[in-house]
Amino acid sequence: MFFLIGERVRRKTEAIGARQCATCVKSETFMHVVETNWFSLFAIPLLPLEVVADYVVCRKCESAYPYETSTQPSQVDSVKLVTTYILTGYGMQNQTRVMQEIVHKICGFEFPAGEINRFSGHLAGGDIFELLGNAASTMNDRARLQVIEAAFLSTHVCCEIQYEDRLRINLIGNALGVSLQFVEYAIAEVRRHRFYDVQRLVQSP
Repeated sequence: MFFLIGERVRRKTEAIGARQCATCVKSETFMHVVETNWFSLFAIPLLPLEVVADYVVCRKCESAYPYETSTQPSQVDSVKLVTTYILTGYGMQNQTRVMQEIVHKICGFEFPAGEINRFSGHLAGGDIFELLGNAASTMNDRARLQVIEAAFLSTHVCCEIQYEDRLRINLIGNALGVSLQFVEYAIAEVRRHRFYDVQRLVQSP
């Protein structure tokens, strides 16, 4: 007898009232979202396995935040971390203006020079994929999309993308718990926005 077994994520939402949204810059209605991975048989969820994400989200702009009170969306620090990681990896750690521009274009938040030094310290003391995996538990798909966009745009700014560069972007997507198709979509979004008009640090051939 043939059995179709697997896993699927179910999302539970609950209204929690008004909170201040840093993206909307005003008070908006928020929802509490819990995403749980379920064991399924013939596509029917039978048994909860683990909670994969727990966050609150603004109903207007869909920005996700950690459940506890936070002044910025969940992905902002990860966008900053990824941008710092990639530019530093290509020896472009002194390109402060470019890092700031990428972060602002992707998620709309500022990236002061002092923070760049702080994120460089995070990278020296930890595994970026572990850091992203931990952060992903407070992100929705919109947030994860921006992190991957930042990874691709930062790479595009620094080099002509080769296999190992693209593999790194895929690994970032894997750390966030998304599929290769999701990564492809994020890359297409950056191209659709004409690479956000960020000036490259490498000359095209």
